[in-house]
Amino acid sequence: MITTNNKMKQAIIVFIMAILLAQLSLAQGLKITEIDLSVDYDEAYTYRVEHKDRIDSASIFNNSKINADIFPGSNITFTVRIENSFARDNTIKEVFSRVTIEEIDDGADLEDESVNFDLEPGDDYRVDVKFLIPLDVEAGTYNTIIEAEGEDRNGTIHTTEIRAKLEIKRQSHDIRIINMELEPATVECERNVKLSAQAANLGSNPENLAFEFKSDALGINSIDKDIFLESSDDASVDEKTYVKTLNFEIPKSINAGTYPIYANLYWKNIALFDQKIMNLKVRDCSSSTGGDGNQDIYNLPQNQQVNGGEASGSTENSFSFMDSNLFPIAVIGAFIAAALVTVAILGYSRRNKK
Repeated sequence: MITTNNKMKQAIIVFIMAILLAQLSLAQGLKITEIDLSVDYDEAYTYRVEHKDRIDSASIFNNSKINADIFPGSNITFTVRIENSFARDNTIKEVFSRVTIEEIDDGADLEDESVNFDLEPGDDYRVDVKFLIPLDVEAGTYNTIIEAEGEDRNGTIHTTEIRAKLEIKRQSHDIRIINMELEPATVECERNVKLSAQAANLGSNPENLAFEFKSDALGINSIDKDIFLESSDDASVDEKTYVKTLNFEIPKSINAGTYPIYANLYWKNIALFDQKIMNLKVRDCSSSTGGDGNQDIYNLPQNQQVNGGEASGSTENSFSFMDSNLFPIAVIGAFIAAALVTVAILGYSRRNKK
């Protein structure tokens, strides 16, 4: 009877040890030990929300709701700390983090991965995974999966994941400049420029607004007022956006330099809600010779320097009478002419004496 009890105790001990070893084995490998989310709003955010910094952040925990204000167009960064929990002798290679936000992009997922790296036993490493929240995203809560994956020296794949809820909010008033183009961005002799920008209503209310292009230095002052934009998710893109285009010519009197052009968006035609800036570079008009520095030497005054030397016989198009074959003939001709004149004078003198 005692022997049977001992065997049962031994079996129970072995079973408990097996469970503990299995749990210990499962605990080893990759671990996500920390996740932080930072939100970087676009420049217009300071006009839309009072008393709020441009940066928001939150810590993320498994099966939790992310406690951060995230709006359409926000830039968000998941910073994931990953640990190799093996005690020794098991490096995990090609480790990376993958983040998936499900069905946020018009029903499709947003997914991206971090860079790859190796983790020695006991070490951890932080990586970033970044997203731009779509401008036309619908307000709501979206499932988010944060994963880590790597392979040990035996070829075993190690994975772990954290799940959370990401909420997208819409402001009641949210009008923005979502695009601005300047063609060309640099002008020289030809100074015709086309400027275009697009305004969008991303808020929950319909809006009246004004849209302006302005540059005092360039003499640009163009404003469109009383623009109405719908806000409903059922409205078309054309009903929620407005495109402003301006064709203009930079005056020849404008000197070379870089000139800012402002696109200003006003709520109810008065309150500045958003502003974008494009820089136009103006250069001096190049010379008609193509700017190679060569000049027509036939129009140069005597002794004018050309390409570092005098306008002499070394220049292909120049002519020197002294160096030509005509010079000896000219000298002989001059001598003969002088002799003939002398003979004529002597003959004339003799006739007068007679």
